[in-house]
Amino acid sequence: MKENTKKITIDNLTKGNIWTLSEAELNRIIIDGKKRDDYDEYESHYMNIIRPVFDIQLLDREDEKKVAELEALHFEIFSYPNDGQNNAMAIRKRPIKKITDLTLENIYHLEASEVLELIENNLGTGWKGLPLSIQDIIESAFYVDCSVLPEYAMHRKGGIIERRKNDGYDVLELVRGTWIEGIFIKTKPRFEKPRFETPMMDEDNPEANDDIEDDDIDDDNDSDNSEDSIESVNFKTKPKRRGGRSKSSNSGSDDDISFVDLDGIDAIDE
Repeated sequence: MKENTKKITIDNLTKGNIWTLSEAELNRIIIDGKKRDDYDEYESHYMNIIRPVFDIQLLDREDEKKVAELEALHFEIFSYPNDGQNNAMAIRKRPIKKITDLTLENIYHLEASEVLELIENNLGTGWKGLPLSIQDIIESAFYVDCSVLPEYAMHRKGGIIERRKNDGYDVLELVRGTWIEGIFIKTKPRFEKPRFETPMMDEDNPEANDDIEDDDIDDDNDSDNSEDSIESVNFKTKPKRRGGRSKSSNSGSDDDISFVDLDGIDAIDE
């Protein structure tokens, strides 16, 4: 399990970072949290985060039989503010023993060697025998490669095992008769997703607010102008007039009307 490098309090406790805590750290967080006036109001919310990862029981430390039973089950006993007859808290972190215990929250807090150990203990299914949902969880936090080759090809000098180890991968070898299934895992770098923040109105500096509003108005005007420019484009064609003298309309222009000289045609008819 990867170590926690950032101090966690009851305020920033999440389903992701809860996996980085030890029993002693969780006890400290709960004790500090109970000092808050609003702890009782939000206690159910905190417990919804804690209980999928830790087993917690309140007890009387004077009950030696109960204490012995819990310690035999690998609980750690801590002092706790008196709550009726209870003055102690037993905490046990739930271990990730099976491949099906993996989740999108806890996978980021495991080492590559720990994931390979889970795969190895999964009834010999190897990588390709895992459910696709489990593969997706593992690949969300690790680079994974899997190859099945003859033993001599897998271990030859400059072969895939040597190359993968040089690239920083952890290796698991599963024997498949005269062949070997090699599973190679390396931790992916983690990047925090950038968050978009809407500009906040500053009550103490109204001029700064004017700048924000002006920017918004300019953006709106730009979009409106672009629409107007599109709507204003209008392709017009003039009808082609054939035969005889074209009559002009009130709205038309003399320059736009074509005339045909029919005097010669009238003389022939006479």
